[in-house]
Amino acid sequence: MNDRAGQTRPASPRPRPAASLAGALALTLALPAWSGAALDPRFDPSKLTPPPLHAIREVKPQRKVMGNGLVLYLLADHSLPVVRGEAYIRASSLWDPPEKVGLAGLTGEVMRTGGSAARSGDWIDDRLAAIGASLETYIGEDYASASFRCLSENTAEVVGLLAEVVRRPAFPEDKIELAKVGLRRQIAGRNDELLSVFQHVAMLAIYGRESPYARIPEYATVEAITRADCVKMHRQCFVPNRTILVIYGDFEPEAISRLVASGFRDWKRDDAAPPALPAPPARGKARVVFAPKEDVTQSAVVLAQLGFKADSPDYADMEVLERALGSSWQSRLFNKVRTQRGLAYATGATSGAAFMRPGRFYAYSLTRNDSVMAALDLVREEVVRVTREPVTAQELATAREGVQNSFVFNFEQPSAVAFRAGYYELAGYPQDFLQRYQKAVESVTPASMLAAAQRQIEPGKLITVIVGKEKEFDRPLESIGLPVERVDIGIPPPPSKAPAGAATPEALARGKQWLQRAAERAGGPAAWAAIKSWSEDVKVNLSMQGQSISLEGSLSWMLPDRRFVVQKTPMGDVIQGFDGSAGWAKAMGRIQDDPTGARKIKEEYERSLFHLFAHPEALELQALAEPRTIDGASYSAAYVKSESVRDWTLLFDAEGRLAGMEYAGEGPQGPGKQTKMLGDWRAVGAIQYPHSTRVTLDGKPLMEATVTQARANPDLAADLFKKPAE
Repeated sequence: MNDRAGQTRPASPRPRPAASLAGALALTLALPAWSGAALDPRFDPSKLTPPPLHAIREVKPQRKVMGNGLVLYLLADHSLPVVRGEAYIRASSLWDPPEKVGLAGLTGEVMRTGGSAARSGDWIDDRLAAIGASLETYIGEDYASASFRCLSENTAEVVGLLAEVVRRPAFPEDKIELAKVGLRRQIAGRNDELLSVFQHVAMLAIYGRESPYARIPEYATVEAITRADCVKMHRQCFVPNRTILVIYGDFEPEAISRLVASGFRDWKRDDAAPPALPAPPARGKARVVFAPKEDVTQSAVVLAQLGFKADSPDYADMEVLERALGSSWQSRLFNKVRTQRGLAYATGATSGAAFMRPGRFYAYSLTRNDSVMAALDLVREEVVRVTREPVTAQELATAREGVQNSFVFNFEQPSAVAFRAGYYELAGYPQDFLQRYQKAVESVTPASMLAAAQRQIEPGKLITVIVGKEKEFDRPLESIGLPVERVDIGIPPPPSKAPAGAATPEALARGKQWLQRAAERAGGPAAWAAIKSWSEDVKVNLSMQGQSISLEGSLSWMLPDRRFVVQKTPMGDVIQGFDGSAGWAKAMGRIQDDPTGARKIKEEYERSLFHLFAHPEALELQALAEPRTIDGASYSAAYVKSESVRDWTLLFDAEGRLAGMEYAGEGPQGPGKQTKMLGDWRAVGAIQYPHSTRVTLDGKPLMEATVTQARANPDLAADLFKKPAE
């Protein structure tokens, strides 16, 4: 298994997470393109005689069981003055309540960042940094873990910290909120990359939208998480009699046993049955699941199906079949789709095996939008073929050799044996599972591979998953001949924070009065309504992750829905446009569509002073009883009812001028409450216009802008807003 945040994952026969589509794609992306050039006979690897491999030294960790049920595996190795440990716990993020998805992951994070009842997370950070150690906690789908790494001289101290964090985490509110910020950032960016969208849609297709296996955090589920939820999830997950602690490195076994006993002895066992995990769904009927993604030049296609557990008798055959079908540059998919036809930058397959539960079978390709169907036909042809006819003897030899050559790395380090022992016990596998697997690989034949493929792959039930730009596909989706299910990958907005209860007539009248007075102070509705176009030059100072960035830019706006923005950056101009029907962006010489352009321009116009002041009578405002205090100043506040702008409140100063507004917006780290304060009002023609703007996100500085020049009703060419030619 792969490392995560410094933690050691046990090595499986193929050291990778369970059927990870992203991991398999990363593998094929790294494969070199075959040039086809003839090899110099002097450097022909087929003529080399490899020396025999050294014998693998057999190591066997000690196993002990403490009185509270905690299992301890120990393997001493004095070659380096380092000690590493990891606790594997039978727990799962699938225990999240559906209305609080993300709870387990957040709990696992804040256990470490929040520290223990005795020491704060910041103190632990500083202490670990001072001694060159690390300590991490985690709750995932298959298990929870707590791991450490330190110099042997600091073992007692770090194991003590591990025991504190595992047994008595503090869960301070500020660290919970910080973890929520990270989750919001992940949610905001989850549709940015094709691979992440592709994997999510494939999970939805295999398991169904309501399955815990396919659920992902949303803004609403993250906001619902409380400290009490974290405390409860921790108690549910971290139990000594479901824990296997593996320690490897420079120590004396008896001394480390006493150390663990001292730290974990009074950790009380819990014999209550943990929540049951849902049973995997049965394979349904074949269908097409399509998710639109308009901002891509290449699309993704996959044939997907629920797989099997690694304890299946078919495991060895399917791992060899995976390599023959699609996980090496000599595989059928690589040769057919990429080398022979040139239709894919990445293509391949996964066997469908996983250790804790059935994995997922994938056969996939990333290809240009205009070759989606052609690539899909080739992938389907090869998948069907491995279930109908055996591979050739040469294909078997090549694939099996690849599997066997990688097998030795499972024993390269004694630590892999130790951590694998704990993981196998957690997963319910025999300790000699790898040795059995090795023998099974040696006995794989074309006939046994064919029989395994026929049992594990059902071509008539394969789900076709496609993510991409449909209007550029080489054939319609319906030409596949299967029912088409369209998936909305839109991200639901955070929960609204609108005032509770219906507004009184008095509050509505007062809110409208405030806006009308502010419009008059700014030149009057008639003067604002007379503005049909606008342009301005600005200097902007952005605050991002503690860094300050100064930029210059310009805005040209044909009201209400044609807009052209230029930002001058150190790496060149970034240009965004909307022509009244479609949005686009250009940066670093690359032009791409912006499918969110219509939504953004509508919201931008509705929030603008051109809309507010030109038609103040048309808006519904509810004066709020409580004023807002910002930077020590008090402002009257009115909530604005809007379909486009969420949680929108206008702020008025004592003189009746519009001082600013608050609304739910987007920042570099995801959504949050944006507060936009206006100042330095100056005349531009017949109106008064603010020449300084200060924006904060959740109370933290985000942007300061100064208008250096503004023009009302400039002549703007109609083609200014059009998308440039490629």
